[in-house]
Amino acid sequence: MSEDKDKRMSRYEKKDQDKIKEIETTKKEEQETPEEEHHKLLDSKPKKVFFAIILFLIIICIYASTFGVSIIDVKESKVESNLLPDSFHGLKIVHFSDLHYGTSINKKQLDRVIKKINQINPDIIFFTGDLVDKNIVITDTIKQEIITSLNQLNKDTYKYAIYGNEDDNTYKEIIESTNFTLLDNESTLLYYKDITPIMITGFNSNTKPDYTILTNNIDDVDTSSLYKVVLIHEPDTIDNFTDYNPNLVLSGHSLGGLINLPLIKSLFLPANGKKYYKDYYNINDIDFYISNGLGTTGIKARLNNHPSINFYRLYKTEEVLNS
Repeated sequence: MSEDKDKRMSRYEKKDQDKIKEIETTKKEEQETPEEEHHKLLDSKPKKVFFAIILFLIIICIYASTFGVSIIDVKESKVESNLLPDSFHGLKIVHFSDLHYGTSINKKQLDRVIKKINQINPDIIFFTGDLVDKNIVITDTIKQEIITSLNQLNKDTYKYAIYGNEDDNTYKEIIESTNFTLLDNESTLLYYKDITPIMITGFNSNTKPDYTILTNNIDDVDTSSLYKVVLIHEPDTIDNFTDYNPNLVLSGHSLGGLINLPLIKSLFLPANGKKYYKDYYNINDIDFYISNGLGTTGIKARLNNHPSINFYRLYKTEEVLNS
């Protein structure tokens, strides 16, 4: 009996030992060497980086198509000249451009723009074209929405507009229904609390303007010594008339390139907006400001380039004022 018991015990012990060996062997097989762990880690890094990049790009795209097109900046600039009439010293100008209505700008957004402009309470408002996007059919509803919104601008403000490259005859109807003076390759004089005016000229992007009108007299008034403001839609066309020595040129069209990345030229620059597209240039002592616009075209997104309204304060040069 004792021998049988011992035999059974030894069989059980052997089985237990075999199980222990099997478990130990399995553990050894499952254990990875440091080299294996290192290689596995290296293999997983590219995947993590790839997914991180994809996630980052998704976040950027969401931001560019939401907040990027809805945050409206007001860019304020001081404009000085010794040619400015004394009565224009301290005068406030708002310049807005490129609504491209029907893209990222709808009735609600346009009303926000109008509210911001009215809060500035400008003396003059300039609009430099492209009211409705070229891909939008202008229905009676859209026309009335725009007219209703623009008519909320302060009625006592001087308002001037020009054609953009996407504006047609419907544009003229809308603009003239909202108390804007439409300058179609023509000049006008603006008097403000005095007998000395400034000259305002607007050029039409859809034509071949005669830029020599910048030298013409208006109503027998000699314009050679007047302060001259020129409105153009396409900024690169400024090179056609710098010899005529305007003082202040305002433009739009480029939309700032829509997508701006560090160390890279703006990505979506249109024809006639590839040379000049930044906020400000000084060309032969001409102050040249370009609006980034309010809407979008082509893509409904903006990055590092919010929609904006330009706000200028005119000042006569101090030494002239004090003389």
